[in-house]
Amino acid sequence: MANGNDRSGFAFSPSPPYSNVNLTRNGNDNPEGTHQMIRAILAAGALACLTLAGAAEPAGAAAVALSRDKAGNETFFIFGTGRTGALENLPAELKKSGCREADLSAWTNAIDYEKLLASLSEAGIRVPRCYVPEPGKAAHFRKNLAGPEPEESGERSVVFVRALIEDNEYNRRHKLPGPFKRVKYITIHNTAEPFSARQERDRVDFRRDGMSVSFHFAVDEHEAVQILPLAIHGWHAGDGRGPGNTESIGVEICRSQCRGPADWQYRRSEANAEILASALLRHFRLTAADLRMHQDWTGKYCPHRILEENRFESFRSRVSARLANPPDEEEQRLLAGLTRP
Repeated sequence: MANGNDRSGFAFSPSPPYSNVNLTRNGNDNPEGTHQMIRAILAAGALACLTLAGAAEPAGAAAVALSRDKAGNETFFIFGTGRTGALENLPAELKKSGCREADLSAWTNAIDYEKLLASLSEAGIRVPRCYVPEPGKAAHFRKNLAGPEPEESGERSVVFVRALIEDNEYNRRHKLPGPFKRVKYITIHNTAEPFSARQERDRVDFRRDGMSVSFHFAVDEHEAVQILPLAIHGWHAGDGRGPGNTESIGVEICRSQCRGPADWQYRRSEANAEILASALLRHFRLTAADLRMHQDWTGKYCPHRILEENRFESFRSRVSARLANPPDEEEQRLLAGLTRP
């Protein structure tokens, strides 16, 4: 899961093919100049988004984060609309917005999920996913109280989607810190959520909680979704203005909470992340030695699924094997997306 640093230090992207980004950063010397550059980059990206088939398609099910504070207040946040409110109002809010399906995620067992799922069902809203903590296990182990989730079918594949976050004052302040001087690393994360890549994109775009969190790509079992311009660094590594944030592209592998019968969604997402990592390394003229985990920057247990099975070096080896050969058809598609103006 990405975490960056806001401006107070609270912890929580046309270049030619295969080229590196080398821009002069002027953020501290001329903040307005930085904002103007970011606006220009985002404007160009927005035009490019319109040329990508499917980039403006809806994400499908509404993604909803549930929470309960110390005072017992239970609330919701809907990623694709930014709507928040008391949890008891969630069925009506989803129904009003036209949603007939919702994926839910929470980090507390204090909510009455049986009552919530019943109220959503009464409102005609299907819930394939309701992920909550699994008692007695580490926080990154969660279970699905709802379902059923989709069954595995067909062949694994990946397509490139450019869907940059909106250019607005809030996003420029909290999610678009400034231009890269140089990209030197690709940092791999797990989202620690059950959500799709487009849903994770919407979370970044619509959150308004004062946290500074952003990353360049979310990748799931179907898509690699670009969220930030490649010329702008994000807040994903948790090291403030250290190299994790300011010198690396952040890649979030989605569906990392999906286990058991749903595990195929994560395994395909990770396989697609290997293809994306290889494409990014080629694009920036880097090597597999330049891959990093979130853990390498701050010690955070991320990417948790890869760390659980001690598989990062095998992930790196598979990417290295890809780089030793010409890009295959899938990687060529991703490279074309990366280099499209």
